[in-house]
Amino acid sequence: MKNLIYLLTISLLSFTSYSQEKRCKKIIKNGFKTVLYEEFKSVVNKDTIKLNEVKYECVHTAMYTKKVMYDKFGKWHKEIYPNKERHPMLIWENIKLFANDSTKFTIATNGLESIETIYASILVFDENNNDLLAKSSPYRDKLVDYFGKLIINNNDKKEDFYDIYWKTVNSNK
Repeated sequence: MKNLIYLLTISLLSFTSYSQEKRCKKIIKNGFKTVLYEEFKSVVNKDTIKLNEVKYECVHTAMYTKKVMYDKFGKWHKEIYPNKERHPMLIWENIKLFANDSTKFTIATNGLESIETIYASILVFDENNNDLLAKSSPYRDKLVDYFGKLIINNNDKKEDFYDIYWKTVNSNK
């Protein structure tokens, strides 16, 4: 698991941003406009690492995936602060998502609010660090649907996540 966290950190540090037009003319509360599948490549010790991230775009808050995971599974296990950013990625480990499936998942949640876009995102791995959002993964569509439904069914009145999140973020300044 340490290797996965290390690879996530290195890969996130190597992402490059690009200019784009404003894509979210309207944000959607408890919903999203588009699901984006993005593949990132990073070179670590001469090895190319590919990570797949699913982004739910034009959401009301970039924290949706973080909040819905907290609401369903409690406090996260780790935080990663890529590029010394203020908002961390939150990592949940050994999470069983689906009934009748013993697979335990590692879920990394992230998000971005910028002038061009706003999205909440996920990266998902199994116990063997397989990228479950890869095109060839039998879990890909099931995971995208699962997290999409969590966003749509988000309970706005449940706000404990924000208290714990901001205490954590502010204590790491």
